[in-house]
Amino acid sequence: MIISKDALWKGVIESLIEEFIYFFFADYVDQIDFERGFEFLDTELQKLLPNNPGHRRHADKLVKIWLKDGQEVWFLIHVEVQGYPDPFIDRRLFESIYRIHEKYPRPITALVIYTDWNRTYHYHEYRQEFMGVKLLYQFNTYVLRDHPPSELAQNSNPFAAVMEAAWYHLDRPKDEQTLRMLKLDLIERLRRRNINREKISLIIDFINYIAPFTNSEIQATFEQDLLNILKADIPMGLREAILEDVKQQGIEQGIEQGIGQGIEQGIEQGIEQGIEIEKREFAQKLWVLQEFSLEKIALLVDLSMERLEKLILEHLQAEGKSKADAQDVLVNYRAKFDNLQL
Repeated sequence: MIISKDALWKGVIESLIEEFIYFFFADYVDQIDFERGFEFLDTELQKLLPNNPGHRRHADKLVKIWLKDGQEVWFLIHVEVQGYPDPFIDRRLFESIYRIHEKYPRPITALVIYTDWNRTYHYHEYRQEFMGVKLLYQFNTYVLRDHPPSELAQNSNPFAAVMEAAWYHLDRPKDEQTLRMLKLDLIERLRRRNINREKISLIIDFINYIAPFTNSEIQATFEQDLLNILKADIPMGLREAILEDVKQQGIEQGIEQGIGQGIEQGIEQGIEQGIEIEKREFAQKLWVLQEFSLEKIALLVDLSMERLEKLILEHLQAEGKSKADAQDVLVNYRAKFDNLQL
């Protein structure tokens, strides 16, 4: 299964935002009030940034953060994910900052992560001069090719593992058995760190999909390797198998329910109902496995936390539990994953 690179980067940045800040903004972490958390402003970003036909070639995140003095500051994060030459990235960054600041006058910092080999377009500033007027906008940059895996392996920050995995896409081995061994070595080193189990699971997903195998046999071997390494009850690929199985059942059931209204309309409505059935059934199956936090289930099934909790409560009550008992089960389940460490 191929997952778009922009979706992978957006997901891993949001899931590991604190580690991201510590990794890329180490000189400023003493100023940041991490206890106030973070707020992601993706909706505002979509409204403000100009349309770009190549949007899937890069990932953008806008994050609201508070400093210890109470000041609200914003971080604009831009990842060039496809490694293609973009001669206008400096201007686009300047336009982005200008549009954001015009609408929301907050202090803004920016970071561009380059994941390709071509230094020609690794800009770190936007400059314009005309008749004695000079405009200069400089921004933070991180060039992946300047930080080899040997360097990243020495960094204990979990986001260093993300960047090391990105190397597999930047400098992909021709032999997929070598790629498999590199991935497994990285995962083994992750396990030796004191990292929350949920975060390790997210990083493993990134490692798996950022440089996917093209050989199905090697992919299957890799999943069995993971099963042995992590001593888990469910291999990586089984989640996708469950999803596909439930999806097919759900669409078929939905089509049957809608078919009486006409073939074409019935199929259209059936697919919509099928998707809803798919999400409900998939969420319940992941819940029964007792392997994933509520946040991870919501992410996998593409449901809001409110909707997911409602589905689980309905499932528990259908099994005969009272409303109060069902609430207690949900609270205890959440607490288990909040405290779970590898």
